[in-house]
Parts: sequence; C-alpha cells; structure tokens
Amino acid sequence: MKKLRYIIIALMAAGLASCADWLDVQPSDQVSEETAFNSIAGFKQTLNGVYVELNSDNLYGRALSCGMIEVLAQRYDVGQEFTRYFPFTEYDYTGTTALDQISSIWETSYTLIANINKILENCEKRRGTVLSDEYYHIIKGEALALRALLHFDLFRLFGPVYEGNESQSSIPYYTTFSLNVAPSLLASEFMGNVISDLENALVELKDDPVIANGVSGKPGDSFLAYRNLRMNYYAVGALLARASMYIGDTKRASELSQEIIDTHDRNNYFPFVKSEQVLAAEPDRIFSPEILFGLQNLNVDMLYSSLFDATRLKSENLLAPNANMIEDLYPTSDRDDYRYRTSLNKTAEVGGKNFAVFQKYIGGDSLYSQMIPMLRVGEMYFIKAEIQMKNGQNTDAMQTLTEFLTHRGISAPSSTVPQELLDAEYKKEFFGEGQLFFYYKRLNRSSIDNGSGFGSTTMGSAQYVLPIPDGETQYN
Repeated sequence: MKKLRYIIIALMAAGLASCADWLDVQPSDQVSEETAFNSIAGFKQTLNGVYVELNSDNLYGRALSCGMIEVLAQRYDVGQEFTRYFPFTEYDYTGTTALDQISSIWETSYTLIANINKILENCEKRRGTVLSDEYYHIIKGEALALRALLHFDLFRLFGPVYEGNESQSSIPYYTTFSLNVAPSLLASEFMGNVISDLENALVELKDDPVIANGVSGKPGDSFLAYRNLRMNYYAVGALLARASMYIGDTKRASELSQEIIDTHDRNNYFPFVKSEQVLAAEPDRIFSPEILFGLQNLNVDMLYSSLFDATRLKSENLLAPNANMIEDLYPTSDRDDYRYRTSLNKTAEVGGKNFAVFQKYIGGDSLYSQMIPMLRVGEMYFIKAEIQMKNGQNTDAMQTLTEFLTHRGISAPSSTVPQELLDAEYKKEFFGEGQLFFYYKRLNRSSIDNGSGFGSTTMGSAQYVLPIPDGETQYN
C-alpha cells in the first residue's frame, strides 16, 4: 500500500495572490499536523491548498473539465494517433494508458479527501481555541462541501448507473481520516452520505457573507471575499440540487434550484452575462458573472496551447470537435448564440479534416480568463425545466428554457420539443466543463452522438462505469 499523504499546504505560484488575495499563501512542502492547525492562518492555508490541488491535471485542471471526461462524452473527433485519449473514445479501459489516467484520478481524489477529513477533525479539536465560531462554521462548511464534491464525482465515474442499481455495491466513502480500508457502500448508502454532507454544509454556511453581500463577501477580510471562488452557500445548494437530481429526489432539487433562481432574480446575484461582455475585445468566454463556483487556475492558457490550438498542434495532440457536429449543434439561425460566438466560431483544417476550434480556455490577464467553471446558475434553470417535464408541464418547461435562452442571445425554436432542447442546451452550456457525460449516465442513455460527426455510440454499464484501479480499495 502506498504511503498516505495527508497534509497539503498550497503549492501555489507566488504571483497568484495578486489576482485574488483569498489565496494569499506561501509555497511550502508538507508540514506536520500540529504546525498546520495551530493558527487560523494554518487552517486557511491548508483549506486553500485543497482548492489549489483541485486544479491538478488529474482533476478539474484537465481530466475532469475539458480532457478525459469530455472525450467520454464524445465531444471531440479524436483519431487513433492521439494515443492518450483515443482509448476513451472507444471506452476501452484495459490498456496501460487509460488505466494510468484512471488511477491518477482515483488517487488524487482520495488523497484530497484525506486532507479534508484532517481539516474537519481539527475544526472540532480547535474550535474556540484557534478557530472563532465565524471561521469554524465557514471552514467546516466549505470542507464538508468539498468532501461531498470529490466523493460525488468519484461515484459518477466509478459507481453504477444509479436508477435501478441503488442496492449495487459502489466505492468507499470516508467521513473520517483513517489508514484502514473502508468498505465499499451500496450506491444508495454512498449517495446518502453525499446528500448528508451537503445538507450539513448548508447549515454551517447559513451566515456565509455571500448571502448578505453577494460574491464580494465580507469587506476587509480577504479569506471571506471572492465567494464564487469557494464553495459558498449558493454553490453548495446548487451541488445539492445536482446530487438530488442524480438520485431522483426531484422535490429537493426543485426547492434548491428555485431558491437560487429566486435569489438570482431578486438580488441580482450571479447575473447573466451581458452582450457587451461577450463582444468585448477580450470576451468573457466562460460567462463569469453566472458562475456559482469556479476554480482560479493560472495555467488555463496552457490548456488551450497544449490541447486546443489548431494553428500549432498536429492531430496526434489536438482535441477539437468535428466541424459538422458543431454545425448541427449551431445551425445558421443560432450563430448569434453567445457560446458559439465566444468559443466555437472558428474552424481549422488539420491532417485533411475540418475541425471547430474550442476557445473557451484561451486564457488572458483578467480573473475571468483564469477560471474553470464548476457550477453555473444556468444549471438551475435546466433542473427546473427537467422537473417540469417530469411533471407533464411541457409548456412551463419550454417557458423556463426560453427565458434562459434570451440570455444567450437567441430564441427557442418553435418546433423543438422540450427534451430535445434540454439535451442541446447541456451540450452547449457545459462544453469543456465535464458535465455532459454525467448527464448521459444519469439518464442512462442507450446511445449518444459519436464524436466523429457520424452516427452514434452504443452506451451501457461497460461504457459508463470506469474500473476501480487494482489494489486501490482506499485512498493513497
């Protein structure tokens, strides 16, 4: 068994703090638990270290945002020569290349979960001595939410298709720090823990400054500012709505999504992006005002140059959508769609094939050019519309989606049925953000469009469920 690494202090480049003071940390190696938690500064640094590590290539810095997970969703036209990703287009998880990537996701996630459990353990030990009540509740709430986030995405990768398989064994859920092997839980038990952690996080974050002041947070306290770069109260509610939909609890999902939509409308929190922001010289390609939670990543431009830049990359290194697929997704009538105009309106010929150039992560100097979206307010509209459809309220669902589309610069086509429109919106809204594969898996779609631009790909448990790495029965 590999030695467990359980205390991570942020390994952040020194320049990051200038962009967001909440990440005002010093580069450091691992330190002792006593040193890490003997001051408020230590708690802050250790929690910030978790946020930083979420940006690793094995997690949301690549694999679970625009890399492997989007290949699984057939986003890109990947040829055999791109050996790192081609096996995932075929759902072949048996080779060394695929298994190494899968193992890295598992290992990095459970390592961070171990760190989070140490933070939570020390929150209780040092409440009142090191941590004031204000910091105790905020740090505990964020940590619980991050623990749920990582576990939930591990389940969505390695667990069974949920509906109809609730009693099937899945993977371990670690609620405490332990060096012992934890048993794999039934799918329903596992998701019960995800829901519990998120419900408890909402309670801990009931006085989150985001509620009173929006994204700016608490004046004069950099740790409690930039709340959309942390698991704030509304981000937790959105993640809980997503998880509730995953297990079929539409009542709770409806309550949570509607609360965020109401707050969005009433307080103008997380407002929809404006046309002038989209059409600016440096466009806001990720629609940053709408992001409930995003990661600040100074290496976003490296994603573009290493994966998406068709002017310099050959086909063996290029992730690009098939041009025909994008034309189908955005017919001529939809070319004013903000998402098309900012991220997919260019084409290139590489190796004799026509590709669309994905530009969302082209980077820049602004904060919004350095963000990886994790939770969006638009998803709450999609959840609302889906529940309305489930309740037979197709007219209301179309109205909900139509309202959303006005904030993308287009109108809903009159001939489209709500489910077809919702499917298209999941494809458009979350391009490069890692949610489409999980949408397909939640609905247990038996086939999906093939990334080559031709035909479809048959889907089932063999495609939707990644293999647990050999010998990896607990975190590393």
